[in-house]
Amino acid sequence: MHMIALRLDVPPGEHVAPADVTALLRVHFVPDDRIEHLWAHSATGSVDLAFFLLADIEAEALLTARAACQRAIERTPRFTHWRLRDS
Repeated sequence: MHMIALRLDVPPGEHVAPADVTALLRVHFVPDDRIEHLWAHSATGSVDLAFFLLADIEAEALLTARAACQRAIERTPRFTHWRLRDS
């Protein structure tokens, strides 16, 4: 299992509870993502995420977590202006 940390940039003045973020993201996970757990912490201007994935190598886990996150951003109207931060 690998833990992957990602950060979402949130538009100014917008705040979402961590439980809501995880629920909105989880809707877009697919079994092939092999995401076992997701933790979120929201702060002003960002949401920190920790994905726990079953993957053979860390690079695969990173690519999967980023793809799952990007998929959720693209498919969730509430996330229209949110961005996945590059590293």
